[in-house]
Amino acid sequence: MESDPKRKDFYTYDADHRFAAMYPLLARQILDDYGENKNIVLDIGTGGGPLLIELAKISDLTLIGLDKRNEALEFARRNMEGHHLPPGRITLFQGDAHNIPLADDAADLIISRGSIPFWEDMAASFADIRRVLAPGGIAFIGCGFSRRQPLEEIRRMRPAWSEKGREDARNDWKKEGRLQSALKKATIKHYEITRDEYGVWVKIDKPSRAPHDVQAKFSAGIPG
Repeated sequence: MESDPKRKDFYTYDADHRFAAMYPLLARQILDDYGENKNIVLDIGTGGGPLLIELAKISDLTLIGLDKRNEALEFARRNMEGHHLPPGRITLFQGDAHNIPLADDAADLIISRGSIPFWEDMAASFADIRRVLAPGGIAFIGCGFSRRQPLEEIRRMRPAWSEKGREDARNDWKKEGRLQSALKKATIKHYEITRDEYGVWVKIDKPSRAPHDVQAKFSAGIPG
């Protein structure tokens, strides 16, 4: 497989990866914060699969990775082998956040670290995330690092483009009001935005169906 050296370095998840110290900590943080009573996890923009690989090491969750680049998925398969995960431990799909190739209510926990700066339509992506998220599920979407890391380490890891503000289009999603506007357009009401030295993250809750809603679906012969 041909690949330019910079992309190979980014997608190859080993001890030399620039974020090698971060992913195990972020995986543990996500599992501790949101993993209770969750079964199926979807990682959007999984790249080489580092976050799912670390979740696979510490949980028995069903793990799904989604990326629009087939090249990235090939690296993810190689990385899974390199980390001695059994074949099939992580299921990989090609696709992106705007049109997720999964059924409604398919995932109990949706995560994405670092894909949001590259979304072409943030509102459409949030809407499809909400569609795929199961009632009672949580989505944790953003760009940043684990709060379990020392801030000095985070400052050394942070890519230069993230500090350039308006000079780099990859920072546009962080502009004041952009996230709120996209979430409103996606008709998402239950969310929380965190901005601090660890990054910018959006937590979305999809409320469980009320008992009368479940009964109505059952009476109409619609699977819950």
